[in-house]
Amino acid sequence: MCDYTSIEFKCNHLRHTVRAWCTRYQETHKRCPPNVVAWEFRLDEDCCIVYRSSTHSLY
Repeated sequence: MCDYTSIEFKCNHLRHTVRAWCTRYQETHKRCPPNVVAWEFRLDEDCCIVYRSSTHSLY
């Protein structure tokens, strides 16, 4: 399985970024289930998702 880092932001959203692609992905470019091996907390940052201030819906 591919190794991922789980990143938590101030807004409580999570993002998973790849640390290392597994051999299967390198050969086939088909993603396998993520294997979270590290956690990172960016509690001083908002994620990149932008909400409208009046309705809280995504742009």
